[in-house]
Amino acid sequence: MFDQQQMLRLQKILHRQLLILARAIDHRVGRDDNDAPDIPILKQSEAWTAFFIKLSIILVNFITCGFIIANIIHHW
Repeated sequence: MFDQQQMLRLQKILHRQLLILARAIDHRVGRDDNDAPDIPILKQSEAWTAFFIKLSIILVNFITCGFIIANIIHHW
């Protein structure tokens, strides 16, 4: 299905996407099991992607809180 070069390329892409997600949720990542975890350093475009992921998480939290408060006021 995939040759060796395509598999390595897919693994690199997946690894970068996981680092972006880790940065977005402030999760510390090490290179291996013996490495001390640290915040991953991202390129500028990847940092913007992480920012928008974090922003969407925060917006969902605020919208959910708004619906909960509206429901409490509605049934008061």
